[in-house]
Amino acid sequence: MRVRSVVIALMAWGAVAWLVALPVAAQPPQWQDGDTLTVGKLKVSLSRPQLVQRSKGFLWFPSLYHRGGDRWFAILSTYADQAQDVTPGVITFSEDGGLTWSKPVGGNYGEMTIARPDGSFLLLPYYLRFQSDDLAVGKARQIPKATNTIEDLKDPVEVSGWPRKIGLLDADLGGPKAEWKLAGFVFNGQSLLAKDGKTYLATLYGRFAGARRFSVVLAESADGLKWKIRSVIADETCQLRGGEGPCESAVVRLKDGRLLCVFRLDSAVPYGHCFSNDDGKSWTEPKNLDGPLSVQPSLALSSKGVLLLSGGRPGVSLWLNREGDAVRWVKIDLQAHHNKWVKDEPIARAIAGFDSNSTAYTEVRWSDDRHFLVIYDRLANGWQPIPAESTATNSVWVVRGRVDMD
Repeated sequence: MRVRSVVIALMAWGAVAWLVALPVAAQPPQWQDGDTLTVGKLKVSLSRPQLVQRSKGFLWFPSLYHRGGDRWFAILSTYADQAQDVTPGVITFSEDGGLTWSKPVGGNYGEMTIARPDGSFLLLPYYLRFQSDDLAVGKARQIPKATNTIEDLKDPVEVSGWPRKIGLLDADLGGPKAEWKLAGFVFNGQSLLAKDGKTYLATLYGRFAGARRFSVVLAESADGLKWKIRSVIADETCQLRGGEGPCESAVVRLKDGRLLCVFRLDSAVPYGHCFSNDDGKSWTEPKNLDGPLSVQPSLALSSKGVLLLSGGRPGVSLWLNREGDAVRWVKIDLQAHHNKWVKDEPIARAIAGFDSNSTAYTEVRWSDDRHFLVIYDRLANGWQPIPAESTATNSVWVVRGRVDMD
């Protein structure tokens, strides 16, 4: 009996040892809970910030796009904040709802995309080339359906139908011929469909010839390549305070069918906005928003009518408008949220002579009627390059949010 007991004990011990020796399966990454906030009559739950990419070089001005389901991609600028002929950037992809991101794919930077019916995404250029008084052109690329690749398109992007002569962005850039010069307007903001469900609408901003301030215009296209100006949303005659004038913008269709355009006027100045009741053919007189400010805004409306607006400077912020009418806004401090959970890489003030070490350029998008993602950057050395001897990096982050209505 004792021998048998010893054998059984040894067998049991061996089984335990074998179980202990088995490799532990790696746990897939998961969103980590951050804060749950009461925002007006809404409850908003935010994840802890999740790293998208980091680099010793420039890595900033992020844009974010939803491909459906758990698929996303982000476009990041990798060049200095200055007008130049070559505009490098990278695209990174996520297949798990924004939790993890692929190795960046290089290419030219541009922040306006067109989601096409076949599931592909058309990538419009940022800068356009001056072709004539009524024509500006640029190079287009695409992300084919169900791929994480980028292809150049043979056919160019063309923008015509300008109500006035457009100027040059920088007379010193480009070759000796006029058609090589950079045009005074750039694609900027968020695209959407007209009421017919087929026509694409997109915003551009820039200066008309002889103007001291910027203007924002709305263009229309049947195919995403050939564009015609539909209207001037706000121009240099805008009476709102801001030396730059109407420029960087976002457009969204509200639940009542109106179009809302929110635009920058200057740093640290409240956003301007106006509405259109006729699908962007005419616009109301610009007025300031009550609270939100100041550089490139991003807008997103949920199927339940909750309107999100992200931006900032100073700071990085997210504003919510429960009624979906752009009247009353409640603020969430994304800078404070980041600093609470990413203590070793805070977004601080007065870095390298600027007011923050984030551009405050953001993008917010809904993934369904309750969840959204918001993306932003964190700069290790402000607007200046990181010294070669430094171990610091620039980085881009994303926060996942959930909105519960009472």
